Amino acid sequence: MNHKQKLRHASWLGRIVLSALICSLSACARVIPSGPSAAFREISAPPLNDDLALSGLSDAINAELAYLKKTSQKEMVFGSISLPRSRYAVALEKLASVLDKPISPSEKLKYISENFRFFEFFGGDSWGEVLVTSYFEPVIPGSKHRTKSFSRALLAKPDDLLTVPLANFSVRFKDEKPLKARRESDKVVPYFTRAEIDGENKLDGRGLELVWVDPIDAFFLHIQGSGTVRHSDGAEEHIVYADKNGHRYEAIGKFLKAQIAPKPVTTDSIEELLRKMSPSERDSILFKNPSYVFFSKSKDRAITSLGVPATPGRTIATDPRFAPKGALAFIEFSKPKFNKDHNGATSSPEFIPASRFVVDQDTGGAITGTNRVDLFWGRGDEAKRHAGVMQHRARLVYLVPN
Repeated sequence: MNHKQKLRHASWLGRIVLSALICSLSACARVIPSGPSAAFREISAPPLNDDLALSGLSDAINAELAYLKKTSQKEMVFGSISLPRSRYAVALEKLASVLDKPISPSEKLKYISENFRFFEFFGGDSWGEVLVTSYFEPVIPGSKHRTKSFSRALLAKPDDLLTVPLANFSVRFKDEKPLKARRESDKVVPYFTRAEIDGENKLDGRGLELVWVDPIDAFFLHIQGSGTVRHSDGAEEHIVYADKNGHRYEAIGKFLKAQIAPKPVTTDSIEELLRKMSPSERDSILFKNPSYVFFSKSKDRAITSLGVPATPGRTIATDPRFAPKGALAFIEFSKPKFNKDHNGATSSPEFIPASRFVVDQDTGGAITGTNRVDLFWGRGDEAKRHAGVMQHRARLVYLVPN
């Protein structure tokens, strides 16, 4: 990113801060949109740049074309604009072919600016402004059998987990997510919480155990939604999201903030503290997050909610009630850069301006509303390090073919 682009980025961040300050002083409040028809507004094309190789964008697009074509009649809504996925797929297919051509990056960016319209996402305090976090694909040790070290199972989806689409009962619930529940006598009740499943063993004896892992590794795998379990003989099993219990996601970092201070609350600092606790103290913290994820085994790694592999640095997760899945977007954000000190130790990250094209392919239990976006960083410990410190304001704009 050149000096002028850095200044534009800084200027934009300054406008966000000023807007938030004015809003707080005037006690203004934004009305949450009811759906995608109110969650976008058209703007002129922002300055386009990409801090990654555009070949990765082509990979992400090609991965999802089959999905878009398979659901070709489903409408994608961007504010006042609505178009079928089949038309969007044609535009992305043409773009992928351009990205694969032996032409300069500036020519590829010019093609995008001339063949797409730009729609700013509703955001949080102001249009386009979102909180960007990051997720990754963990690679963790495990066992086919329970051991002292690997004492918590990753579970398959139980057959008594019900999905209750509220929209079927009344138009009042048309924008509500389906409930997750179970039958208890003649009633439908909420499904078991994390504490009931892992603490009270409510699902024991059903043969749901896929693999056994460390309890803390299991918890963070639930947050990421998919990962790889590596056995002692080197064999790997890919574990992907199957369903969840429907309870609200609670970030446990807020319960540990005082104990972690003065260090920042990051994935690494949370894990470090949890590993110093006794099993009962550890579980008392983990169980504060009632949300629970069920898994299945897959031949592919890091499968998104669209059923296609996640592309490092390109796949994003948003709330599907507002943002159309399969859409191309452009994000301006701050990314971490880790340096080593004179002793070779990794220092705290420096955050530098970045921008890139991303593809909206995923969802997440904690990613709700119009002010959240989760960026998939990649696989393994290095991706974990970067993803664990991502929590900054960003700008999100979606692209719609002319």
